Amino acid sequence: MHICYIDEAGCPGYLPANNTEIQPVLIIAGLALPKEALDSIGRQFIKIKQQYLYGESRPNSRHEDALNELKGAELRRAIREGIKAEADKAHKLAHQLLETLIAHGAELYGQVIIKVTDDKFNGTRLYAEAMMRIAKNYHQLLDKELSNGLIVADFRGSEINGKVAQPISLAMWEQKNTFPRFELPPTFGNSNSHVGLQIADIIISTLLMPLALAKFYEQIPESKHKRSDDLQHFKRYQKRLKALCRNGSSLVAVQSNYPDIAIKFL
Repeated sequence: MHICYIDEAGCPGYLPANNTEIQPVLIIAGLALPKEALDSIGRQFIKIKQQYLYGESRPNSRHEDALNELKGAELRRAIREGIKAEADKAHKLAHQLLETLIAHGAELYGQVIIKVTDDKFNGTRLYAEAMMRIAKNYHQLLDKELSNGLIVADFRGSEINGKVAQPISLAMWEQKNTFPRFELPPTFGNSNSHVGLQIADIIISTLLMPLALAKFYEQIPESKHKRSDDLQHFKRYQKRLKALCRNGSSLVAVQSNYPDIAIKFL
C-alpha cells in the first residue's frame, strides 16, 4: 500500500505581460510514500522541523509541531535572501528530508508548466492533465509492486477539486477500470493536518521551483521570480531528487501553449 501526496507551487493564472507579479511556472507534483513507512517518515520529519525551528527535538510537543506547518516558500526565501546562518539551516533541513525520503523508498512524480506570455491557458485543465500524468506513473509503481494506493491532494476548493479529480474518477468507473489498484478516486486534505502534504510542499516549493526557474531561465519571460544564482544554490539537490525518480523520467516539463509535448526535467 502506498499514499501519493500531490501539491502545487506557483499561481495557476496566465502571464498577461512580462514583469508581472504572477509566477512564470506552475509545478504540480506527487510524492508516493509506502504506507508502512508513513509513521517513521512523519516522526523523522517532525523532528527535523523541530530542530530547524527550535534547535532541538520536542517529543512532548510532537502533535503541536506536526500541525505547525513550515511552508516551502519560507525555506526557499531563507536560502535565497537570508543571512548565511539561516540559509545553512534551511539547506540542512532540505538535505535531511531528502535523505529520509530516499531511505524509505519514496518516489517523486511531477510536471513543470512553463507559462508563455499572453497564453490564456486554463489552469484547472492543465492541473487535471498533470494530475492524470502523475496518476498513470504512480499506478505503474503500484502494478510493479503488486500494491494498492490512494491519492491525497492539497485542498483547493470544492469546485476545482471536482474538476481536477473527475478524469481519474471517470477512468476508474468506466467499464474497463484504468486504475484498478487505486483504493478510491483522489481525495483532498488540509496540509495543516497532513504531514505528507507538508513534505510535498517543501520538496516542490523549496527545491523544484527554483530549479525549474534556473533550468528554463531562457524560456521564461522577464520576472521578479527569476534569480541568476538559483542554479548555484539548488543544483546540490539534483542528484538526490533524481534518486526519488526511479525511472528517470518521472519529472517532465511542458510549455503552456504545447501541453502535449513533454521534455525531461530531471
